[in-house]
Amino acid sequence: MSIKSLLLLAATLSAACMSAQATPVVYSASDNNVSSLAQMVNSSATAAAFDAVAGAISIVDFESALPANVTIIGGTTTNNSGCGALCGFNTSAGGAFFRSVFGGSVTFSFTSPVDSFGFYVNGLQANLVPQQTIVYTDGSSVTRMLNMPPAINGGGAFLGFIDFGSQISSVTFNATNDILGFDDLRFGRAENNPNSVPEPGTFGLLGFGLLGVWMAAKKRTAHRVAV
Repeated sequence: MSIKSLLLLAATLSAACMSAQATPVVYSASDNNVSSLAQMVNSSATAAAFDAVAGAISIVDFESALPANVTIIGGTTTNNSGCGALCGFNTSAGGAFFRSVFGGSVTFSFTSPVDSFGFYVNGLQANLVPQQTIVYTDGSSVTRMLNMPPAINGGGAFLGFIDFGSQISSVTFNATNDILGFDDLRFGRAENNPNSVPEPGTFGLLGFGLLGVWMAAKKRTAHRVAV
């Protein structure tokens, strides 16, 4: 096998590896029985990890009118859930407002397609209501569903994802039968690809594969010379 053939094979294997990793990277964590962002330790750490990869994307804190690049259908903006922190609260530093949802679903639509999305949710009662989900279409024919992390007794969570390179025009959050609050909505096109560096195992398999091909080609060449 020629060097050119080996290079073509390497490119094919690399493309296959990257294709296999072309799935959304999900950032998800929760905390039970919370009444402020300070108590949402796991959620905050996961939000920070999401932010570090997504970079400078849009953030909606509901302290002012929605920006022109997003439309939200479902729920209402408020500073009082009607039943205290158990049903949701603000998570913005120095803020008071959040989006309150009384069951059903909320759809976020974007004027320009995004590939990253995340938010804080609180008031979760995963032990009392059906599974809550986020659903979106990646711009092709693929529809993805992500489960909210479980939390109880008015728990809080952060759920975000980066589906790098996708063209997502809307995301739907299904609150099922719960009364929830969500805040600090993040969306946009991520600055960094969380899938850009293959796992070490991927490099190892690629290296072994090429080594095997090279050794087989060398053996055939030596055989022809001997004959």
